Amino acid sequence: MKEGQAVLLIVNPKAGGGKGRSWGDRLTQALRRRFPHVHTVFTERTGSAAQAVADYDADLILVAGGDGVFHDAINGLWRTGKKIPIALIPIGTGNVFASNFAIPFHPLKALQVLLEGQVRWLDLGHAYGQVFHCSLGIGFDAYVVARLEAERPTLLKRLLGRLAYVVSALRHSLRYEWSHISVTAQLPDGSQGRWEREAWLVLVTNLPDYGGVPIAPDAQPDDGALDLVILPSQSKLDYFRFAVMGWLGWHRRHPEVVVQRIRCAHILSDPPVPTQMDGELTPETPVTVEVIPCALPVLLPRPQPRRLPKALRKWRKPARGDGHRA
Repeated sequence: MKEGQAVLLIVNPKAGGGKGRSWGDRLTQALRRRFPHVHTVFTERTGSAAQAVADYDADLILVAGGDGVFHDAINGLWRTGKKIPIALIPIGTGNVFASNFAIPFHPLKALQVLLEGQVRWLDLGHAYGQVFHCSLGIGFDAYVVARLEAERPTLLKRLLGRLAYVVSALRHSLRYEWSHISVTAQLPDGSQGRWEREAWLVLVTNLPDYGGVPIAPDAQPDDGALDLVILPSQSKLDYFRFAVMGWLGWHRRHPEVVVQRIRCAHILSDPPVPTQMDGELTPETPVTVEVIPCALPVLLPRPQPRRLPKALRKWRKPARGDGHRA
């Protein structure tokens, strides 16, 4: 990024087990050594990041925290219509986006790598009047997020960090009751797909890796499509079976598993099930979801193939006229 630009730094002070504020101060100092105009905002509640994006003009927006505060800031950009490059500096317990793009988990190292990076125009998903950069989860994962939020989330996250979700998933895996899922989708070629089955998880994702699991291994964040994943369930043991298969990348071999590129989809369930978007709870099903192609300029590290998920190792370089504006 060029010197002389104005930078807006948005920080979640509760991220990283409460270390967000100290990291925010250190990031501010580092930025002021390079940029003459740096404005730092510490979020206070959900919506603070979106409000900061609306209130301040900048040439670059940096968001320090997890996927939740990044989700908030991106929605602020989307609602205002601003086309300002944005980047995530990971501090929080949930960093699915950072993991997919090999953004270092040390905030100062992440800042250095990002400032030497490049801007790529990425797709977004849209549902419930919001946009998402990672995924829309329907069923079990949203149930786990809800339970984690209800059970002293701050203490658990401080003690366990990123393992908090895994611990909560294991605790509730035998309690969750799956639903009958019906999905009608428009595919990239304009044809229609329809699937009905008992399922414990439906995921609509823009990224190949989900918490370290190659859930949609061919997903591309700028291909004008989202990836639909349906994991079926016939017994409570299916959670453990598909968890292992997912970690190994074998889940697509199961005849009842669906992994399909889509443009949009309408998802029903009986009974209704919880949903989450980028780790933030959203209303229960039904839900309609669609892709918004090339919607957001995102500052990312320059490609490091060995550190990227397999699907992104051959991610093509931006070219003029193809929707990627570097």
